[in-house]
Amino acid sequence: MATLYEAMNDNFDLLPVKIYKHDLNGKHIWTPLHWHRSIEILVTLEGRHYFNVESCDFLFTEDDWLFVNSSELHSSRYININDHLRGISIIISLPFIETWLGKGLFFYNPHNAEVTEQVKQIASYIYDSDTSSPYYGITLMQKTYELLMIIGNHCIQKDKVYSIPLYKEQGKASEFLEYIEQNYKEELSLKQIAAHFKYSPSYFSRFFKEIVGVGYNSYLNFVRVNHAADQLLKTHSTLTICALNNGFPNTKSFITSFKKLYGCTPGKFINS
Repeated sequence: MATLYEAMNDNFDLLPVKIYKHDLNGKHIWTPLHWHRSIEILVTLEGRHYFNVESCDFLFTEDDWLFVNSSELHSSRYININDHLRGISIIISLPFIETWLGKGLFFYNPHNAEVTEQVKQIASYIYDSDTSSPYYGITLMQKTYELLMIIGNHCIQKDKVYSIPLYKEQGKASEFLEYIEQNYKEELSLKQIAAHFKYSPSYFSRFFKEIVGVGYNSYLNFVRVNHAADQLLKTHSTLTICALNNGFPNTKSFITSFKKLYGCTPGKFINS
């Protein structure tokens, strides 16, 4: 994992939409913390799981669905080792959304039964579609436009303007994120990383937030927690060793950051 940024979900070929079908059991119901610029619609068709968006934890059961807005950090995990999940992630290109619906929009689930039924029908149809059919792309675009109609009419939060991080300076952003990835186990204070890139701490802090979309210290904690979660799942490390191995000064700060991002303590995460 180079960074928490999933560039593959912002690269589209002929169609401005990508589909991920989920049919998972137990410990395989787990997606590490990540973000992308594209809009994601997640629909649970069967089963249950926890889904975390921007530090808010959601218990997903059958027929639940939500939006992941551009650049929002999100992850998912199983509730019980015996759980089964069947669902779908619909990833829609941000420029495509902006072309048809507008810019600076924040999308949400209005918790309307009729809207939920319409979204579920579209999601189920796409899930069951034959991807090898020569007309699959046409069918997918038809359903995508139907989804856009629902979103435009019911799923835009009118009183909220959403500021999406700028596309400019992506080369510099990549440098910042790669440096963090290589050095997250060290102390790596704002002053230290700013000096490395020859900026003042105040300028670096503003610049980082502008081009990455989250504050420096928050992003550093995201990276550390993400690696720590991976270590917890793959090894039998104690919380203290896991904390120190991933850049945290002590167990308390590790647990606090972990709970904020995953919605539970590290202990509950590995024992659930």
